Amino acid sequence: MIEETAPAGASTPESAEQRIEALEKALAKAQAELADMRSTYQSLHDMLMHARTPICMWRGDDFVFTLVNENYCAFFPGRQLLGKPLGEALPEAVEQGFLGLLGEVYRTGKPFIGNELPVKVLNAEKGGEEQRWFNAVYAPVRDGTGAIIGVCHYGVDITEQVQARQAAEAKADELRQSAELIAAQQETIRALGTPLLPLANDVLAMPLIGPIDSRRSEQILEGLLQGVAKVGASMVILDVTGVETIDTQAANALARAAQALRLLGARVLVTGIQPPMAQVLVELGVDLGGIATYSTLQSGISAAMSGRRLPGSPRGGAGAR
Repeated sequence: MIEETAPAGASTPESAEQRIEALEKALAKAQAELADMRSTYQSLHDMLMHARTPICMWRGDDFVFTLVNENYCAFFPGRQLLGKPLGEALPEAVEQGFLGLLGEVYRTGKPFIGNELPVKVLNAEKGGEEQRWFNAVYAPVRDGTGAIIGVCHYGVDITEQVQARQAAEAKADELRQSAELIAAQQETIRALGTPLLPLANDVLAMPLIGPIDSRRSEQILEGLLQGVAKVGASMVILDVTGVETIDTQAANALARAAQALRLLGARVLVTGIQPPMAQVLVELGVDLGGIATYSTLQSGISAAMSGRRLPGSPRGGAGAR
């Protein structure tokens, strides 16, 4: 009997025991990898379930809840969400347009990123709806082949930040309105403090009451120049009957006003200078040259009316000093 021998260089057939051993090793490796994947999945699942932000996942085009974490459920106390379609579990979400938003993500596969999304949710403690705001992401969920099988949601409640910003904006608007009101009041006070009254077409009178400081003297000068330029006045009466005293700065301001008005072709008459003020002016050595003075407003008005320029006469005509 001739014994057959394997050709030189040919591999020895693998025994059944060896094949079983290789399969057992491959199985053990696969089981280890599966256990590792399950551990990783469980860790991720636990992390999502205990995250301090609302997270959920829907499956299918009717968006059945397959995952909701504690924070998401907290916004809907007493609701059964898992296993129910969005429209059934949260009809108010449909009313607010979220079903259409999810449908767009599901159809196109394009994530939706929303900043400061306004959402109305039920507040059990208050017994009604309340407005809240979220930064949220809606992303497609795919299977192993890449096909879209659902949508997941990740959100951050930023209600406190939005309310704080809105409060700051409201306060800023309030301050702006207050500033505008104060400015308007100051303008009114300025106008009342330096009134310019027309006595005739080319005669103006400014009755002054109260102390005259540097700021008010500037307002007086500004009001006089604007008023004279506007109406083309040839005569201006400054009545200081209501001014009890005056200092050097205010007196010099009156002198500067007279000089400025003369450059515009108008005369200045000062009426109502009381003895105490006259004494102060003398002691201060204030030069009121070129300013006609009268003891009373009535006498000043009479002088102004008799000395005002007639129609067709040049500025500073009859009666000008």
